[in-house]
Amino acid sequence: MNLDDLKAAISKLPEYQRKQLLSDLKLEHYEKGSYLQEVLQKQEEDVLHACPKCGSMDVWSRGSYKGVKRLKCNNCNKYFSSTSGTAIYHIHKKDKWQAYLQCMEEELTLREAAEKVGISLQTSFNWRHKILSSLSDVESGRFAGIVEADELYLRFSEKGDKNLSRPPRKRGNDNNKTERENKVGILVTTDRSGNKMAKVVGKSIMNKKALADALGGKIDKSAILCTDGYKVYQGLAKREKLNHKVVSYLGRPTQKNKAYHIQTVNGLHSEIKKYLNKFNGVSTKYLQNYLHWFIAAGEKIKENEKVKLWLWLSITIEALQILEKLKSNAF
Repeated sequence: MNLDDLKAAISKLPEYQRKQLLSDLKLEHYEKGSYLQEVLQKQEEDVLHACPKCGSMDVWSRGSYKGVKRLKCNNCNKYFSSTSGTAIYHIHKKDKWQAYLQCMEEELTLREAAEKVGISLQTSFNWRHKILSSLSDVESGRFAGIVEADELYLRFSEKGDKNLSRPPRKRGNDNNKTERENKVGILVTTDRSGNKMAKVVGKSIMNKKALADALGGKIDKSAILCTDGYKVYQGLAKREKLNHKVVSYLGRPTQKNKAYHIQTVNGLHSEIKKYLNKFNGVSTKYLQNYLHWFIAAGEKIKENEKVKLWLWLSITIEALQILEKLKSNAF
């Protein structure tokens, strides 16, 4: 069978089978691909490492263990490795790291990813959150033009905890004070250029300190901030000297100019809720991680600079372990 016949046969498969075939081919590539030449070339380069304890660059190599470079700081005498402070520190199955990243890009469940890669469910959970915690840099640090901001409130969740810090929740009590206090606030911000941010701002109603910590200094002075009538936004605009447009009050529009609205950010609220629903509930302590994933959903996780560094480290370690085995077998 030549290449054209193969393409014709694949085109006759149902869409879900074509996606599965593509996924399996990628997985096989990541697991069996040869990176040895690239690794050996990079190992010859002088890679600088800072001491994780004191930050000193005055470090010396002290050999290696299982392919991981060991170093010693001459300033504080601390021993550490080239993987210290990275997501692959203390990870044993580093050869499966790339395959797991592929599963995350396909947004597989924890169980599906564990079965596909060949790891335990607990390892799948740990690896997911190591990766997600690195995606904080996907959030926009600056907003310009017309900027929309609004809060989204979700139920406070202690999913996975055996001992709840609150009484059991009863249905039909969403409007009482106790239920309002058991909500967690998310500040969602976007501008018309597509810059986005979704930041957890604490339990109950967002206050001015939480707003300042999340959004302070991130809006260009020439921008126009569009919000509802919540007074903390007025305080932020006054402190930062921003042009502020209150576009609604008690649900009623207040601006005649239709360019000033918060419909875009309200649309993001709906998208966030829909995105989180497929995880069958997200614990509040991990909520920020999943918000990073939502922002990064349009990008490839493997293109993130931190993740690319971890990939290189995992590839390096795997290749060096293979070399050590080959050397030991040779003698």
